[in-house]
Amino acid sequence: MEALFIFIAKSSGLLILFYCAYYFLLRKETFFNSNRWFLLAGLITSIILPFLVYTKIIWVEPTPIQNLASVSSFNYSPVYAPHAIRNETFEINWSYVVIAIYGVVFLALAAKFMVDFYSLNSILKNKKIQQQSDFKFVDIKENIAPFSYFDYIVYNSSMYSESELESILEHEKVHSDQHHTIDVIISRIFCILFWFNPIMWLYKKAILQNLEFIADNEASKKISDKKAYQYTLLKITTHENC
Repeated sequence: MEALFIFIAKSSGLLILFYCAYYFLLRKETFFNSNRWFLLAGLITSIILPFLVYTKIIWVEPTPIQNLASVSSFNYSPVYAPHAIRNETFEINWSYVVIAIYGVVFLALAAKFMVDFYSLNSILKNKKIQQQSDFKFVDIKENIAPFSYFDYIVYNSSMYSESELESILEHEKVHSDQHHTIDVIISRIFCILFWFNPIMWLYKKAILQNLEFIADNEASKKISDKKAYQYTLLKITTHENC
């Protein structure tokens, strides 16, 4: 059990180290793709590196044993002392309490993740899919903000004008083409594993924010009216179900 606590402490420390490096050194830089891989590398390193243990062997010279003849010259007389009988008291094993609390929250967040996954698939179920190149466009009737899910791009065309929809699709195409869904899922899983570490939630926010920077940067290269694109993004982010 001690090894588990040491592993968690090492992993949490590495997450804090990578997040601080990103926040103070890389956050304001425009190398968005490099930042993406740096943040993902931080998550992978926090899991793998604690398993690496450096072992150093130190040879110690044995101490000489006393001559048995000299030892036998001492007379030992047994001494009997009365022992007081102690009343056994109930003691709480706090290690088990901590593990129990961790397990309850872990299971709750894992269940929430599965529910969200099921809800997402229920939105796509029995919907008309329009295949274009490597993308699958799904025009839905639900009042939700546009999003991408692997090669699926989901939107409600009735909520936007033709120019707005064009900007939205260019944005979501970048997410889909660069497989940003994988980053989102990985960060979500790490939040479930390290829910007790507030830095992990900030780490996830940094990952999601950087993905949006990547999509905006790439989409803006294909859109002539940058101001209209900005207004479209503002309209999406202020949506009640964004």
